Amino acid sequence: MIPLFKVHKPNGIAATVAAVWDSGFVSEGTYSDEFEGRFGEYVQNPNTSMVNSCTSALTLAARLCDVGPGDEVITTPMTCMATNEPFFNAGATLVWADIDPTTGNIDPESVKNLITPRTKAVVGVHWAGQPFDIGSINAIAADYGIKVVEDAAHALGATYEGMPIGTHSDHVCFSFQAIKHITTADGGAICSRSQEDDKRIKALRWFGLNRKYEGSKWEQDIVESGFKHHMNNTNAAIGLLQMNHIDDIIAAHKHNYHFYNQSIDNPGVTKMRVDPNSESSCWIYTILVEDRIGFQKYMSENGIASDPVHMRNDQYSVFKQFRKSSEELPGAEYFCSRHINIPVGWWLSRKDAAYIVAAVNQW
Repeated sequence: MIPLFKVHKPNGIAATVAAVWDSGFVSEGTYSDEFEGRFGEYVQNPNTSMVNSCTSALTLAARLCDVGPGDEVITTPMTCMATNEPFFNAGATLVWADIDPTTGNIDPESVKNLITPRTKAVVGVHWAGQPFDIGSINAIAADYGIKVVEDAAHALGATYEGMPIGTHSDHVCFSFQAIKHITTADGGAICSRSQEDDKRIKALRWFGLNRKYEGSKWEQDIVESGFKHHMNNTNAAIGLLQMNHIDDIIAAHKHNYHFYNQSIDNPGVTKMRVDPNSESSCWIYTILVEDRIGFQKYMSENGIASDPVHMRNDQYSVFKQFRKSSEELPGAEYFCSRHINIPVGWWLSRKDAAYIVAAVNQW
């Protein structure tokens, strides 16, 4: 079976982890600082903080957006639960925006129509690595004085208007979970627009304390209750190894993505729209088909994994008080009933990619 996802395992992980543990400093420290700096350089944003998951990054973003009970957060229903649960757990009312079914991304016009005096933030996801319309969303947010949070779990290596994802909005959250472009086993990062926000995040991720404080860290006054969301040296050391391969990994995803766009030719298969203002990171390759169950069965019979990956969050029972009808979210309804993802990653040989295209075209 050609897998939909595969964990990237660079050579030297065992020796690197052993070196960290032999040093006796396995928690936050030299490795996490170095990884934080290198990742910040990669996304061209020095206001970068490493954390232990993208969910933790989103939790910190919710705090920085001052989200609490009674506040509203406009968000996309087409995503992993990890996008929306941090804001729900902060007490927010989730207000579902519709999506553009040609991209899977949040629709700016829908967002604009949902803003009220209680709106604190807009949360968007770059579906499959294709950036949403960041310019329009940020312009709307600026008009109403609200914050923008990008869930960039799919989008490492993507660009919007020539700049890396990580540089455009108030807070941008990345994932290094097992099946992302690069993995640290688990981990994440949050990039912020302002140095002041980044400084606050660096305290909040470790109980509200400044880890760089000269003297006993515990002598500091804690002025804001924080979390235990920092990244440790063990994960960061793996991340540093992954950074040596990041360009090749993302280039392979993009190569296969463009090959699919040029080669898939089946009237029963709809490819996603390509936005000329941005470049996708091509984490997964989404297509729309009328008979998803039949397509998935056919692909499995041909030795190719496929999966929707994420489903509409507004239909989960945990969010039942915010649930919307399919008529209220026509874009999400159309997309969610048809979308399926096929392998596009670095592990595919040219023969694999050609075989997948042939299977799709023959369906």
